[in-house]
Amino acid sequence: MFVMNDTISWGVRSPELGSRSRLRCGQLLVEFSRGDYDVCLASKTLSVEESESDSDPDEPVAWTSWAVCTGASSVNVLPSLPDLPVLSKQDPPFYLAPGEEARVYLRLPVILSVNVADRSDELLAEFPTILLPKVKFGEADRAETCYRLHSGISDEPFRGLDDSEVQAPVLIRNDSNEVLTVSQICLRVAALSIYRGEDSLWTCETQVRYQGGNSPSIVSVKSGAPPEALNGRLITGPRERGGETIFARTFRSFRRWTLGVF
Repeated sequence: MFVMNDTISWGVRSPELGSRSRLRCGQLLVEFSRGDYDVCLASKTLSVEESESDSDPDEPVAWTSWAVCTGASSVNVLPSLPDLPVLSKQDPPFYLAPGEEARVYLRLPVILSVNVADRSDELLAEFPTILLPKVKFGEADRAETCYRLHSGISDEPFRGLDDSEVQAPVLIRNDSNEVLTVSQICLRVAALSIYRGEDSLWTCETQVRYQGGNSPSIVSVKSGAPPEALNGRLITGPRERGGETIFARTFRSFRRWTLGVF
């Protein structure tokens, strides 16, 4: 069965012996099949043309990656977040005066995580639903590698997202005595969980307190589903635990700050 509906039934999949099924999530196509003693996965990132076509879902596919799990009969399929921070650009920029705050939203692509269901959810494979370019953010000697998001920052929740994307609310507070110009946001997603709202996937809320000058921002993660995720239900926990509050650059790198550019 070729699943193309907006809401995916995340969780344990137990293919029947000798059966084959497919799951479509954004531009990602994954096939599940089961043998006598193993579960096999194959995946392909579809081109825009392929993802928009009405081709026969059962036709042969030239798979680009695969994984095999021996000694298991089921897998747990869950959405997860990218394994690196993400960088979103804002054009034109917006401004926050000292003491002001703003709530904004980022649109993140889902990583399809496949775990071995009967082995304490041992990770078997991760498949990105879309390929993102890598960029550098931060000081020249301590620059972080990030994924560059294709979409910008929004001051309102996104509408009509399917399960290939999750939206992340960010509350920005300007605790400095200078005007903050927001032309980009570097969001560290390792400590974020994913929740199922009534109509889309959400992360928990990130709160960023800008300190001014070349000081790093105070970044904290608020536990639980955000208020926008009505009846939010936890689907996936964070990649990393214990990093709920950190000091990190969020809006500009030190190099750009010394040049007087936000």
